[in-house]
Amino acid sequence: MEKLILDVPSLWADHHVLEVRETLVNLEGVEDVYASSAWSQVMVTIDSDKVEVAAIESTLAEAGYPVGEGGVPVFVEPTEIRRDPHWETLGVRLAGTSEIDREMAGEFRRY
Repeated sequence: MEKLILDVPSLWADHHVLEVRETLVNLEGVEDVYASSAWSQVMVTIDSDKVEVAAIESTLAEAGYPVGEGGVPVFVEPTEIRRDPHWETLGVRLAGTSEIDREMAGEFRRY
């Protein structure tokens, strides 16, 4: 098994985490997916004999979550309750709706 840490800049909200997990978990060769909207990163455990990194990256891009250029890795192993143990270092958690998300959902017509 091999672990990949991918920077995904457009992964910034909880609903993105769910979509990224759902997109990747069904790929053959993907054993586990752990995504963090706090760090905009995804940790994927793969069987490299069954799936290539390029396939994972292209699947994410097709779903609207292209892999970024890579920053400082801040992701750590998830705890047994599957929460990012470093959420508290961010301080407050702010949520907002991006214009891109609104346009994709058709909600921009309301505003």
